[in-house]
Amino acid sequence: MIHFKSYRIKDKKIKHIYFIINICTLMCMVVLILCNLFLMNFPQWIVWYVGALSVIQNILYQLLFKTKWITKIILPVIFTIIAVFASLFVYCFPYWNSSSFKILERTPLNYNDTISYKQAANDLETAMYYLEKTHPMFQDGLSAIIEERYANALRRLEQRQNITVNDLRREIQIVINPIHDAHTTTYSNFPRNKYLKDAYQKSEEGYAFYSLNGYTSSEIIEAAKPYYSYESENWISVNYVYFAPYTFEWKDTNGNIVIQTYTLDDFVSLEEYEEFIKSYSESPDEDEEETPFVYYEINEEKSVAILTLTQCKYNGEYRNCVKKMFQEVKAKNIKNVAVDVRGNGGGDSTVANEFIKYLSVDRFKDCPGDWRWGFFVISDNGYRKNRPYKNLLFEGNVYVLTNRKSFSAAMDFAQIIQDNRLGKVVGESPANDANGYGEIVVFSLPHTGISMQISTKKWYRIDTDNVDNYVIPDYPCSGNEVLSKLYSII
Repeated sequence: MIHFKSYRIKDKKIKHIYFIINICTLMCMVVLILCNLFLMNFPQWIVWYVGALSVIQNILYQLLFKTKWITKIILPVIFTIIAVFASLFVYCFPYWNSSSFKILERTPLNYNDTISYKQAANDLETAMYYLEKTHPMFQDGLSAIIEERYANALRRLEQRQNITVNDLRREIQIVINPIHDAHTTTYSNFPRNKYLKDAYQKSEEGYAFYSLNGYTSSEIIEAAKPYYSYESENWISVNYVYFAPYTFEWKDTNGNIVIQTYTLDDFVSLEEYEEFIKSYSESPDEDEEETPFVYYEINEEKSVAILTLTQCKYNGEYRNCVKKMFQEVKAKNIKNVAVDVRGNGGGDSTVANEFIKYLSVDRFKDCPGDWRWGFFVISDNGYRKNRPYKNLLFEGNVYVLTNRKSFSAAMDFAQIIQDNRLGKVVGESPANDANGYGEIVVFSLPHTGISMQISTKKWYRIDTDNVDNYVIPDYPCSGNEVLSKLYSII
């Protein structure tokens, strides 16, 4: 039998108080994790320190107070397990020190602000740390090509006499370009962003951007490729406020070209730009009405209902809109339903799962994936049990309308419908790989405030027999011809 004689304090009140303090120290680890997720950033070692303190406190508790022998064994084991689990959680948790669920009260530097080499190198090192810690591709460490590009980026930055925030961002983009992951990228620092106030008016007059300073849009995109995170070239777009001076060529559908030169005074703030659009497009007495992210229209003559989804938001507004549409579809005996995700940049992929509840199917397969948590991987085979709304089941034809700017969860919507043989896709191939990455976490680099998002999941094609990396439409056509193509099909 084991005997413990090393206690010194016999006051039970002090013993109970000490034990409560010990419990509070242990619970503090959980509070710190929640604070980091929603309120503020701080180093991981703070949580590890609190965990170690909790274990030490418990050891002292065993030495200072008389306890039963079973308590002297079980209690330290329990405290140690909890502290080790919380410490591992903090190390593996992909959202640690992220800005994914909190707003950091700091103003990022502007894109043309100057920084020191030391600041640039530290931000680049931080970016590589997050990339290696979080991205599924680098669970075994950064690849040789990324390491090489990282070293070359440091050398180029060190050789520059002046380093701007945008110089650093370009170097980060060069490093991560070979990943070919459109979800892993950085964003321009434009706290004082400017917008060309003439752009909306030219669009209303039937003109589209053709060239800037003698470079056509295709030439600009070609030059941007080494600095862009993309899977399909369809996703590449360029913010032309970088260029100066500003000589634009606008081209209409008849091939007519208008040349116009702009100064910095022609670029205004977002608020001024929105006011300019409002004054141009509306009469003074007309009330502004915000277009919802989800709405539907029914064409009884064509027997088609079209649900337009500009963002993949899964909320009450979305659920109510879809329900109302299918109620009207049933009442009017509509034979075709289409979901328009053209220009939809993604969001929550469960919008497709909700839509499928109105279809007569018991089971379906969502996008399978591996979710990286440090050195752990959480796998999901994608199989889902459908919970249909049996009083509103739709038995007709289903279509998903796509274009080159349908991305992420919008692509998932098309893939889920196509690969589960639930309907057809009309339009252009969406902009990202079905065997790509996603489920982003967002970080803010310490010195410049550059926002960097990194994928945490590796996705796989639903239909394993389909060798296409991209969703290939069943009825291909250009994005602006999708509706006419749909009407010709039905």
